Amino acid sequence: SKLIFRKSDTVPEELHQMVQDGFLTLRKHGCFFQDLVRIKGKDFFTPVSRILIGKPGCTYKYLNTRLFTVPWPTEGCEIKYCSPQIHDACKALIRLNDYLHIEAVKALQGQNLLDTKDTTVIDREQNFATSLIEKGSFSKDQSSCYVPEDDYTSLNNRTSYNLTLLNYMDPLQMPYLKQEPYFEMGNMAVSWHHDENLVERSTVAVYSYSCEGSSAEEATDWNLKGRDPAVWHVGLKK
Repeated sequence: SKLIFRKSDTVPEELHQMVQDGFLTLRKHGCFFQDLVRIKGKDFFTPVSRILIGKPGCTYKYLNTRLFTVPWPTEGCEIKYCSPQIHDACKALIRLNDYLHIEAVKALQGQNLLDTKDTTVIDREQNFATSLIEKGSFSKDQSSCYVPEDDYTSLNNRTSYNLTLLNYMDPLQMPYLKQEPYFEMGNMAVSWHHDENLVERSTVAVYSYSCEGSSAEEATDWNLKGRDPAVWHVGLKK
């Protein structure tokens, strides 16, 4: 199977807290919006509210709608945020992406082991792990993974996530939800589907968080002051 699950308790608790605080911060500041997409010649709003965060200048096209990233903090780029909290939320997503990148590399390496028993691959484990540490891509406690050095570029490109698409859904306000049929994941607004814009053999990492209680309720108090929903906001790129 090409679908790999990781239980939540395998992820560092500090990372969980940082990322989930970031999600709630973005909700509290009203950063999620429904996008207008076109399906079979007809225009629809997405059933979930979304925001795209990632490397400056990156875009994502979905159903004839191109989204521009809200840039996360990037060395060499002067990025101004309307609040320090949004800066921290975007920074948390970088941390999450770095972690998921490492996990994706390890998962692909495990699949490669099942496909080949080449002992020369195993003999090069230590050399490649050392090179990853020197590059700063992996922490020492995650350096047990390996891959042939000649395949590093291909593997790195397949797992280097340059943007994050955040989807928010309130199931209490969406009575037409369907049950996820394969993995007992509860209600879903969008069924599993193929994304024709993905590069062949690239990986997709998913982090799912269900918020409950007072934190979620407080986060629904969006501050939309100064934003007229009737006014279109167009992103331009030189």
